[in-house]
Amino acid sequence: MRYVIMLVTVVAWFGFMASPAQACTCAGVGTPCDNFGSASAVFAGTVTATRGKERTKTDNGDELGYRQLFKFSVDQSYLGVSGTEVEVLTGMGGGDCGYAFKIGERYLVYAFLYQNQLVTSICSRTKLFADANEDLAFLGTLSSAAPGATIHGQLVRARDAKTELTAMASAALIKIEGGNVRREVHPDADGRYRVSGLPPGKFKVTVQLPETLLTDRPEREISVADRGCGALPFYVYDNGRVSGRVLDAEGQPVNNLRISIIDFDADPKISYAKSERTDLEGRFNISAIPAGRYVIAANDQRVKNPTDPTQAYPPAFYPGVVDQADAKVITLGPGENLTDLDIRVPLPRPRSVATIQVVWADGSPVPKAFLSLKDATDKPDVAYGAPADEAGRFVINGYVGQQLIVEARSNREYVPLGVKFEPMERCEKVRIKLEKPQETFRVVITKLR
Repeated sequence: MRYVIMLVTVVAWFGFMASPAQACTCAGVGTPCDNFGSASAVFAGTVTATRGKERTKTDNGDELGYRQLFKFSVDQSYLGVSGTEVEVLTGMGGGDCGYAFKIGERYLVYAFLYQNQLVTSICSRTKLFADANEDLAFLGTLSSAAPGATIHGQLVRARDAKTELTAMASAALIKIEGGNVRREVHPDADGRYRVSGLPPGKFKVTVQLPETLLTDRPEREISVADRGCGALPFYVYDNGRVSGRVLDAEGQPVNNLRISIIDFDADPKISYAKSERTDLEGRFNISAIPAGRYVIAANDQRVKNPTDPTQAYPPAFYPGVVDQADAKVITLGPGENLTDLDIRVPLPRPRSVATIQVVWADGSPVPKAFLSLKDATDKPDVAYGAPADEAGRFVINGYVGQQLIVEARSNREYVPLGVKFEPMERCEKVRIKLEKPQETFRVVITKLR
């Protein structure tokens, strides 16, 4: 169970770019120094007018929905505003993270440049001026502060990591490069690092970890304004690894077979930690596995593609059994590397190439019909979807004895008929069994209207 943790920076345009259909989620607004360091403009001002609703688009032309443009009379500029008036764009509120400015009210605004327009949202420290004491205390120190930017952060242990934070910190190295400056620093015992006196601008920040540890984004970029801060945490987890080979009953390597790591102590419905396919020599090497007890499975993934020719191999478990109850349980320590875990699998079952022909009730083909296929022996009720060709045909590279449940639908556009959903066609589920090296099955769709 590798948890992928996305780091959301506390810049206002992140919320601004969210689709209005999505809920607004902010990862915390950060400190005044962090917001100042990442902002394009910071000012105190009073809202004098609004232009109302405007449709905006992303760089690739996708609609972002309606946004509001507010005009401010600037009382005090701390960053990025040279005139006495400025316009700031924000969302409509709710799911798009828009800030609810009111005409005549005075605000402290942190704004960020997006498509040559200043934007803000509730995910920044933008607030009523009367509520901005903490921010104003920081901003009041800028004129006397020493020049230079600060980059700081912390190694954060992912929730499934077992390695102690002090061990992570002592083994890590943070590199900061940019503006003809290169700095290196080791985090402290709590995993924190801080580098000050940097020239303002863009930096590349890299964390180096021993092979027993991993992070999803070891190299990141950040821009920091003069006298501001930039926060970059790194989420670190254990890099447990298992490797070996898959050989058939005759000792030959089996390539392209999916190998899965199953958490022995977790709910079997959600217990797959990670999987990958074997290479041409039957080797597998799976990394980023948390410490724990596991079973290694070959060709036993929870959602199967019934057209995959490797399905001809029956499922097997390390070291070479067909029943999961008989599998050997391996114990993986934090960052441990277990090698030479070879798995023996039975010989493949005889191949069977089946053609599914999708037709209308009168026997004519259904071009580009969409098929839903499910291995009848699978426990989860999850189907595999795939399109047929122009002649309504779909080829399955299966094996003799394989049983599938097939359903199909056309690609006709649905035409409403009243307010209730009224189906336009019907296709009964067809259960097929592959018994010959080559055979053809028909699936019929009946037009209802």
